[in-house]
Amino acid sequence: MHIAVVGAGGVGGYYGALLQQSGQRVSFLARGAHLEAMRSRGLRVESTAAEPVTLRVTATDHPGQIGRVDLVLFTVKAFDSATAAAQLPPLLGPETGVLTLQNGVDSVDVLAEHVGRAHVLGGLCQIFCTLAAPGFIKHTGGLRRVVLGELDGRVTPRVQSAHEAFKATGVPAELSPQILVDMWEKYIFINAQGGLTALTRLPIGVIRETSETFEMYLDVVDEVAAVGRAHGVAIPDGQRERVRKVALALDPGAYSSLHNDVIAGRRTELETLLGTVVRLGRAHGVPTPSSRAIYAALKPHDKLA
Repeated sequence: MHIAVVGAGGVGGYYGALLQQSGQRVSFLARGAHLEAMRSRGLRVESTAAEPVTLRVTATDHPGQIGRVDLVLFTVKAFDSATAAAQLPPLLGPETGVLTLQNGVDSVDVLAEHVGRAHVLGGLCQIFCTLAAPGFIKHTGGLRRVVLGELDGRVTPRVQSAHEAFKATGVPAELSPQILVDMWEKYIFINAQGGLTALTRLPIGVIRETSETFEMYLDVVDEVAAVGRAHGVAIPDGQRERVRKVALALDPGAYSSLHNDVIAGRRTELETLLGTVVRLGRAHGVPTPSSRAIYAALKPHDKLA
């Protein structure tokens, strides 16, 4: 496959490198110092799952230089989705799939608005990756699991090809007939994990040992699930216990990307996470008191950034 990675940071850079190593033709769309580093020194990846590697890669800031591809891996930060989606048309042929592996659930609608829903593939990944420096991706943990699927659940040739490409990298890869439900299941977890670690500035180990705080963590879980169901997503019951088990299994020192961005004074994905929960809750008449409190407390940090 010819694959374009749009958003060559932690997640896009890591999976793009694996796809290239496994034999796919990969082009990276990047900008600034990261682009210059990839052009001059290549893309270096350090991982807990493999030996360090530096790859010579094809990288550009002009989609027209890449041309039509079979698959777009869309991995920009959520607040850049609309701007990046507007750059996609030169990459699209009639059957090109645009696979979002972003945090949140609103990226599907943003992409559909810019390229048409027929091009969009839903997806999620479970991984901890960061752009440690220009041209340098660091993978620090997580299952590395990728789940993807057509929005309507069909098994099409393009989604089968994408699934096979990810499987060939050696990461756990699953083809889902209910990808929107799967995306909301991840969304439920990352709102609780991101929200409470960012709010308290503490890792999950301390949060789960403090009963009042862990109860708030799980209250966020229930609120997001209720909002998702009101929004028309068939989220199965039992989300509180499912997330409790995941949280108890996490390394006690685990934080979240939302926490890390707040601490570093960077712009965050607060709006696509808790902000979307609060807005959808209001639209559907679903109370979200815990989510709203966290959103309100973190909003000034995001505005300052």
